[in-house]
Amino acid sequence: MNFLGLIILLACTPTALLDFAIPKWQTDKHTRIEDAYKYLYQATRGGEHAVPSKDVAKKWLDDEWQNLGPEIKNEPTWEQLCPDGSIGRVNLRPFKDTGGKADELLEAFLASAREYKAEPAKFTDAWAELGKRLKKKKSGALDHKTWKKLDAEMKKKNYPAIHHSDEYNKANRPAYRILTLDAAQFLIPS
Repeated sequence: MNFLGLIILLACTPTALLDFAIPKWQTDKHTRIEDAYKYLYQATRGGEHAVPSKDVAKKWLDDEWQNLGPEIKNEPTWEQLCPDGSIGRVNLRPFKDTGGKADELLEAFLASAREYKAEPAKFTDAWAELGKRLKKKKSGALDHKTWKKLDAEMKKKNYPAIHHSDEYNKANRPAYRILTLDAAQFLIPS
């Protein structure tokens, strides 16, 4: 494969994104359609929706930082969301446990939200492609019936950001911030 072919293969196109994400979702029996939606939303739109202001983002992080609870076995510090690794989640528990600083994470999060080029059309394209795939074949706990129901609800609202499913929240206690790879590389030792 030539260099251009490799770049296209790793790019965060809707097809490549789903090819990358679906196997991850299948390994977590708690992933529901809301979680797949949220994943695709974050991979294509970044974390800007979570930054109404610096003060609100700081308070939200401070509150979460103080109430993380016990570590989760094998929780990675960095989880890339796209095959090209350009954007991902920094999980707070392992980040904090390895000496990460909340104020540095906040600045990286805010910078990432400003710098990441949100692509709403890529989200809707990836979401629609997921629906097509689920119509052909169920994937883990994801099926076309629940996709169609959530799609109808979200379409009326112009596809906003949403929360994780209750089941995913209970099992995984997600606590993370969305960062670009450039910002994450300054925070997370290799």
